[in-house]
Amino acid sequence: MQSPYDPDEDPSDEDLWFLPGPLDEGDAADTPWPLAPRQMSLDPTVWLEAERVQYRALLSTAQAVERFAERLRHFPGQVKERLALATVSSVLRSEGVWLGPERIALYQALRIATGDTARDLSRASWAMRRLMARPVQGGGPSDGVHHFLGRAHQADAQDLPGDGRPTGFELEAIGQDWSDAVASLHAAHPLTRAAFAFAQWRSRDITPWDELLEPTIAAVILGREGLDDAATFLPLADSHRFDRHGLTENAGGAEARLEVFFTAIRQGALNANMELERLADWRARAERVTSHLSGRTPAALIETMMKYPIASVEMVSEDTGCSRPSARRNLNIFADLDLVREVTGQDRYRFWAAQL
Repeated sequence: MQSPYDPDEDPSDEDLWFLPGPLDEGDAADTPWPLAPRQMSLDPTVWLEAERVQYRALLSTAQAVERFAERLRHFPGQVKERLALATVSSVLRSEGVWLGPERIALYQALRIATGDTARDLSRASWAMRRLMARPVQGGGPSDGVHHFLGRAHQADAQDLPGDGRPTGFELEAIGQDWSDAVASLHAAHPLTRAAFAFAQWRSRDITPWDELLEPTIAAVILGREGLDDAATFLPLADSHRFDRHGLTENAGGAEARLEVFFTAIRQGALNANMELERLADWRARAERVTSHLSGRTPAALIETMMKYPIASVEMVSEDTGCSRPSARRNLNIFADLDLVREVTGQDRYRFWAAQL
């Protein structure tokens, strides 16, 4: 018996609008839900368009970097070691590793480290060697990731501690892919290519996810293209750290990542210029308060403390050409005049730094 609620006729398939339609023929790997169209954030064409959008930030960053390079030319070549120490310390702090520039400098000089800091200080020493190398010496990121990282070729990964790093032929293949990807953005500004290189490095898991030192050092070296040979890297601001997600695939589009990178480099160049100004002021003050001292050692010591972030009696003696007792005596005089300070707090193997 027909119910009063039953329709007079059977509904056709076209009336069942609430049911899914027939399956379309397609790729079996397609997702069963619709996806919003989006541009690949690591596509070189997307980054070129992002550079066009961020051209004002790029212009101001490039100008700050050029001013830094020009200012650096008027200082002794060893002064850039101070800036390299600040950059390495800043990147390590972004990882949560608190090693100050003086601590890294002491490790560079004495190779003294405790068990809980030995690995991080060794990584910092690797970064310092890369930043201080002249471009003509090779060993940069463009010479090959395997060579840049300084890893011994190991075809059998089982012979190495398993920390998630690619090794051997796998590292060579991934490194070649990374180099090819960076080269594909040849039409972009070197600063844009540096940010792109950082993002590509992170996306390929060349370095464990919680480490930022290796990709950042590669980026700040690549970005110095076109600068004076005195500036072998781009300084990085301590006040604007690279966030672990700031330049990665999940951080948003290329525009957002370029903005993060440009801001960090621009602030780094401004901070480096201020550091150079402090050094110039310190030299003027040191020359004024030591004008009553006789001999050539005080003037030579001023130049030595300008060059090096920390210096020992042996380093001062060798650099100034004076005897060790004379170097020790003048360092004590400078300390009494508040020009230098002793940084180790010990009686032997002492090191001094300029009191900026």
